[in-house]
Amino acid sequence: MTYQPYSDFTAQTRTVSALMSMYGQLERGASTHIELTPIVVFLAFSIESYLNSIGARKVNIWEELERLPWRKKIAILHKTAGRVPEWGKDPLQFANEVFALRDRLAHGKPERIVGPIFRTEAEAARYLGGPELNRGLQPEWFGLHESDHLLSSTGGWLIDDEKDP
Repeated sequence: MTYQPYSDFTAQTRTVSALMSMYGQLERGASTHIELTPIVVFLAFSIESYLNSIGARKVNIWEELERLPWRKKIAILHKTAGRVPEWGKDPLQFANEVFALRDRLAHGKPERIVGPIFRTEAEAARYLGGPELNRGLQPEWFGLHESDHLLSSTGGWLIDDEKDP
């Protein structure tokens, strides 16, 4: 008998795990813009890696499509599922906001954004920290479980019970 280890790796495993770790850091008290920036980037990575995971499982020619922009991937996946994307509703509206912010981080030019006037430094600091990004995304259209985006790498043993010659 022989045993061969294997692992079914999913790309979203790494990005979603990193994202959840960053969320945990925020919950433990980290709340500066420096900590928020990688969360937005990893949120975009997680969304796109999950799109690629669904595409690789549901669209035979996904290898030819995976380099397309994320919005085109969404449109293709919707069309494959017989749906029309609703860009003005969550989760697509949220994804659009995430990618818009990611794009501003990746391609942005310096700019100043001015908020309202506060009477105390504490109020201004709370405003400056801003809300956490904590909404999840999971498409419903392929009949996948709502936690499919959390699918982790799995592994085991491939067992060959043939006798050695």
